[in-house]
Amino acid sequence: MVVPALPPAWPAGGPAPGVKRFSGALLFLFLILIFPVLTGAGFSLTAAARSPGRHPEAVIVRWVIDGDTIVLPDGEKVRYAGIDAPEVGEPFYKEAKRRNIALVRDREVNVVACDERPRDKYGRLLAWVYVDGVDVSGVLLKEGLARVLTIPPCGLKKVREYRALESVAMAGKMGIWGAKGLKERKGMTRQVRPDSRP
Repeated sequence: MVVPALPPAWPAGGPAPGVKRFSGALLFLFLILIFPVLTGAGFSLTAAARSPGRHPEAVIVRWVIDGDTIVLPDGEKVRYAGIDAPEVGEPFYKEAKRRNIALVRDREVNVVACDERPRDKYGRLLAWVYVDGVDVSGVLLKEGLARVLTIPPCGLKKVREYRALESVAMAGKMGIWGAKGLKERKGMTRQVRPDSRP
């Protein structure tokens, strides 16, 4: 059986004029629409254009404010949900801030926002932050550099896990639970009325 030969791809004079325009349009669409998506270049959503509290991609932490608050490259302030680290002037404030710096500053983190109430009364994003899959809040609790903060709804999401980690630090008298930390260890897991906000 003889298979007929296929005609050449282009006639001797090159492609027809309409084909040139069509292939040029395809190249244009590829460069403008598809190439940036494939390479990750080009279009970038600003904080205002994102849906509230969404940072599904890994981001680099720009600044650490204290033991439970960070700033992302776009200026978004993120408050760790479910924990409370010491404030300025309280025992272990510096240690909590330093530990948070060591855990997250200039590192890629994943930010998982609280869906039910993504912002606190100060406009900060309420979220859980992970470095290499490790919950930063959990580390701070286990080392006695934060305590559980049960403000619904976000503060209740991981309350059992967080209380278990906090109890490790309490039992070991670490950080805020030690002799130089909080004077009253009993009942120091802060609880707030459901209608209160951080």
